[in-house]
Amino acid sequence: MTNGEVAEGSADQYALKVADGSYKWYRSHAIRSRQSHKWTQVLLVLTSAAIPVSGLANRGGALLPSLIGAVVFILVGLRSTFHWHENYLRYSQAREAVEAERRSFHVGAPPYDDRAKRAQLLVAAVTRIEQEEMGTWLRTVSMEPKAGPSLAARPAND
Repeated sequence: MTNGEVAEGSADQYALKVADGSYKWYRSHAIRSRQSHKWTQVLLVLTSAAIPVSGLANRGGALLPSLIGAVVFILVGLRSTFHWHENYLRYSQAREAVEAERRSFHVGAPPYDDRAKRAQLLVAAVTRIEQEEMGTWLRTVSMEPKAGPSLAARPAND
């Protein structure tokens, strides 16, 4: 074997290690994103419902409803900052795409039926899936509203 060549068995092992690592990462992050999304949704419903109740319980006092409203505002901000729902969907899609490639690799289905190229093809497929997911993430965060210049930074009209 010359430098740069990899034994067939170790190439397959490496390719599976890449695919398995990608699958596990997307799986764990999809679960975490789904849980974060669900918890913020539940907290938003509960705190939103508590605003009018606190107003009735504390007649004339605006402090408690205002604080609860601030919690709602914070939760909405966290949700739009961290994109938990969008992440869950992207990560789940990528995880399933990697899993489909792993299954095909394990049974030698096309394009993994050529022993000489199967490891190279699996690594290329997993890399493509990861790059596509990253591209989707970039589009998601690039659509976020950008803060404009503050009023203090604007020149005064004379």
